[in-house]
Amino acid sequence: MPNRNFYDVLGVKRDATHDEIKRAFRKLAAKYHPDAGGDEQKFKEVSEAYNTLSDEAKRKEYDQMLMFGGIPGSGGPGGRGRYATNMDVDWSSIFNNVRGGDGSGFSGFDFSSIFGGGAGQPNRAMRGDDLNVSIEIPFDDAFKGTTRKITYRIPSTGETQTLTIKVPAGAVDGGKLRHHGYGEYGVNGGERGDLVITTHVIDDTLFKLDGADVRMDLPISIYEAALGASVEVPTPKGKKVRLKIPAGTQEGRVFRFRGEGAPDVRRKGITGALYVTIRVQVPTILKSDERALLSELLEKDSRSYRKEVERRAK
Repeated sequence: MPNRNFYDVLGVKRDATHDEIKRAFRKLAAKYHPDAGGDEQKFKEVSEAYNTLSDEAKRKEYDQMLMFGGIPGSGGPGGRGRYATNMDVDWSSIFNNVRGGDGSGFSGFDFSSIFGGGAGQPNRAMRGDDLNVSIEIPFDDAFKGTTRKITYRIPSTGETQTLTIKVPAGAVDGGKLRHHGYGEYGVNGGERGDLVITTHVIDDTLFKLDGADVRMDLPISIYEAALGASVEVPTPKGKKVRLKIPAGTQEGRVFRFRGEGAPDVRRKGITGALYVTIRVQVPTILKSDERALLSELLEKDSRSYRKEVERRAK
């Protein structure tokens, strides 16, 4: 087809925006993709056109070449191929000069990679883009590991694909699971990209993941904090451990139970810890006898709890 350029192939105007070019490519790719029963040659043509026009630098170079009257395609050196010019121009000479850096404004740019044979070289195979999917996982599933079936869409063809993935024990919030060869289709025989799955862990009402470690808050009374106590604490593994709280334990003190966390997905054979943070609960409503007892204790308490504050307040 004479006078046919990449804009014609995608069916867009010369001043088309990036989004217009992208939409045109997706529509044509879905129509011509070989896996969908389309025309492989036409799919290569629209992919080649999109590869050039979707890249700002390549598109600028291409538009400059169009100013000469046209762009040769795969017809060979100086030939009048798919994108033949209406001018009698020795394109092979032009391309050789371009690659040689003769000062014509295109030095260092390899047009054979985008014009697919303007200098007698075959179209370059290009790997497909990676696709990204996010999934939410309850705490228990992230801690113990699970499988999940996901369905996602291939942008270039519009087709949907379903994949069963394995979420490893100890999966972290924001972690990445990569499945090779399940992403966007490649161009000119290039391999498919990857499917990258980001995991978002939904915190439990009691436990929270912190990497391979697990954290939890343990409420205790002011009496337990003052006198000490022994409390049975559940673990995310379904066991129970006993925590001995010393007398005089303060708000925010942290106790550690080694090996009671999640498997470390980054370090094989390593297990995190369970961290228990003390939260001292102060009664908001007191019975009359409780108030009387506490008032009596307050009167007898001669300790100074605010030495520095009192010194500065003088």
